[in-house]
Amino acid sequence: MPGPVQPRRLALVAVIAATLAVFGAVIGFVSWQLRSGLRAQILQREAATLTEVADLQLTTEADALAKLGIADAPGELLNAVLRTSKLRGVFAVRVFDAARHFAGALPLPWSEEPPSTNDWDRLLAGRPVARLHPRSSAAEVVGLVPGRQDTREDEPLIETWLPLKRVDSDRLVGAAQLWTDGRSILREFELVDRRLLTQGLLAWLGGSILIGVLVGWAFGRLASANRQLLSRTKELARANRELTLAAKTSALGALAAHLVHELKNPIAGLEEFVALQGGRQTGSSELAAATELTQRLRTLVNDVVGVMRDEQVGDQYELTGSEIASVVATRAAALGSARGVSLVVDGVTTKSLAARRANLAALVCFNLVQNAIEASASGNTVELRVAATAHGIDFLVTDRAGGLPDAVRARLFQPCQTTKPGGSGLGLALSQQLARQAGGIIELVQSETSGTIFRLRLAFDHAD
Repeated sequence: MPGPVQPRRLALVAVIAATLAVFGAVIGFVSWQLRSGLRAQILQREAATLTEVADLQLTTEADALAKLGIADAPGELLNAVLRTSKLRGVFAVRVFDAARHFAGALPLPWSEEPPSTNDWDRLLAGRPVARLHPRSSAAEVVGLVPGRQDTREDEPLIETWLPLKRVDSDRLVGAAQLWTDGRSILREFELVDRRLLTQGLLAWLGGSILIGVLVGWAFGRLASANRQLLSRTKELARANRELTLAAKTSALGALAAHLVHELKNPIAGLEEFVALQGGRQTGSSELAAATELTQRLRTLVNDVVGVMRDEQVGDQYELTGSEIASVVATRAAALGSARGVSLVVDGVTTKSLAARRANLAALVCFNLVQNAIEASASGNTVELRVAATAHGIDFLVTDRAGGLPDAVRARLFQPCQTTKPGGSGLGLALSQQLARQAGGIIELVQSETSGTIFRLRLAFDHAD
């Protein structure tokens, strides 16, 4: 199985890697969007704070002028903004009135260019504008001469446009541009970035573990389903082969029934003829072989007729496993004696089988014992052992013949597989079919140089 397993593992790794990459990209995109939104909120917070302070200063300035009986005074807007700049660390200020006309600046000289149209539209709507310039020169921004004490070179700067209104009015009375040191805001940005990175990595790690578990579980289920499908496919293929063999066996059975009927009388006549000839000529090896052959044919015919009769009239008796083994030993004794092979029966069980199953089991066991005797050399021993199990009876046939060839083992229970001279290769295939008819199965337990072991395993049904 190492071949199919490796591609499945590679596919699992590829799917998990692709899923984690997509998941990481999604987290990165969401984190970037959050980062941009949080930075905009921080800048807007600073701008809103400055706007509130400026509005408060402007209102205070107006109240002070009103107490003096002055409705308006030159430099009122610039003065209110300057008070605000002292509170918030502003180092450069420009002020414009409600008509976008320049109303003063500090330090001087400075550009009198008004805010852009887009910025002015936002100011008219009462919304401040804030921008971060990560690396800007204060000298370039406000026209300061390099080398002065208040010059800031290549530092983060915040540009803020404030709509100027009095607290008790929504009317825009002007706008102010303020430049502030942005190092504190930049540090806050960096803190937000670190938090987002940490949270993103934790989310990715937790999601990766969950995705890995889910994908692994899904692949496990798919692999299990695939194994079950392969197993069922093999079972269906095996069942199809067995059905085909059963159909052939059925046809052969019908033919065998006809042949048994036709052969019974000729065999009886042949046996009688051989007996008469044996009475006239004693010591002839040919007559002895002919006698053995006719007796074997008669036994085979009687066995087949017995099974057919049981099929017709139903089960009339029961045989224990030990009795079945004894019947097999009795039938195989002559063959073993002729070949110089000893047959040993071992094991005792009182568990019994109904007549039909018992006769089929006896036929299968006899075929296995016969094969073992014919494969054994003179002087060897064949063992037939019977044993009771939790669910039935086992018959084990053991020889010391040196094992089966690899080609035979690969197609053990298929027809026309044999190594015996003149053999048809149908014995084991038909025996397996007979075993299944008896509610059992033949298994090859061992095939080594020390010998071969076949097992007939019969299970009990509710009728047994």
